[in-house]
Amino acid sequence: MQRLTINYLLEDTVLFGGVKVIFRQADLLTRRGHHVRIVTTGAPPQWHHLEAELTQVKGFQRDQVPPADVTVATYWTTIEPALSLESTEIVHYCQGFEGIYNHNHDQHASIDTAYRHPLPAFVVAPHLGTLLRDRFNRPARTVVQPLESFFRPAFSWRLQRRPTSKPRILVMSPFEIDWKGVQTALKAVRLLQQQGVACELIRLSQWPQCDDEREFIIADEFHCHLTPTEVARVMRSCHLLLAPSWTQEGFGLPLLEALASGVPAIASDIPAFRDWTDGGAKLVRWDDPEAFAAAAAQVLNSPSIWRSMRDDGLRVARRFSEKNAYRSAEQAMQWVATGSWRSEMPAN
Repeated sequence: MQRLTINYLLEDTVLFGGVKVIFRQADLLTRRGHHVRIVTTGAPPQWHHLEAELTQVKGFQRDQVPPADVTVATYWTTIEPALSLESTEIVHYCQGFEGIYNHNHDQHASIDTAYRHPLPAFVVAPHLGTLLRDRFNRPARTVVQPLESFFRPAFSWRLQRRPTSKPRILVMSPFEIDWKGVQTALKAVRLLQQQGVACELIRLSQWPQCDDEREFIIADEFHCHLTPTEVARVMRSCHLLLAPSWTQEGFGLPLLEALASGVPAIASDIPAFRDWTDGGAKLVRWDDPEAFAAAAAQVLNSPSIWRSMRDDGLRVARRFSEKNAYRSAEQAMQWVATGSWRSEMPAN
């Protein structure tokens, strides 16, 4: 296997799932003997011990970025800078199509232009590869999400036969990011409580709780900006995850982390989740809090359904082992580095 020098162009190092995925993939490839750099205009992360090299730059100009065999554009805004670099194969790491978000509508034309460059792509789920081929005539490889090993069930999970008398329902992501669907989940929890279902609401967010959410519902616990290991600890204490993302979702890493932790999940019936959950989560309409509440009540009221969902989720999560992740990433990098991707360019 050819040892490669790989640069990931990353604008910032803030604590979000998409950044964590890049760090994890870079670390795994570093362990495999590749020379991997995170080239970033952001600060060194305080929330992740990075094994790959970090190169801090003022911008992604040629005189700032060291040479590499493969340069990975990690967001649509890094595609043009990557193309300006010399003597490197370029790949676009697509974790979600930015051209369908609501908050950046004025950037959609620019995003479309960036995506039309004839570049190969890594995608985190098959539906994104289909989008790139059908809409932008670009070849893609699906890479396995690198799940951290500390997302695992609590020690006593095999003994647990049903949720506790007051189950803990977990809702993740910032309230302010509309396509994460947090409002739908909070409405579902409120419906459960109104129906007399005793439960606790546990919230996890990268940002502090905003006034709009506080007026909407009071969480029993609100955790802000936890490190990944702290997230895993809180997750293991919960009994059900609600994941109501909209169709803009690229993969949904918290859902995978919950399944790996032995936490059953009710999730949106959207392409991202249909791509990989394979019966490991119960899928309902993305914008229907009544459907989320009804599914949650069914799971929490039936020990046999809860146990079956827990076991199915653990089965699905096993596919995302570190071994599968680094093999997938390494093969995809070789596909780019050797130029093999060019033979897969669709005919115009």
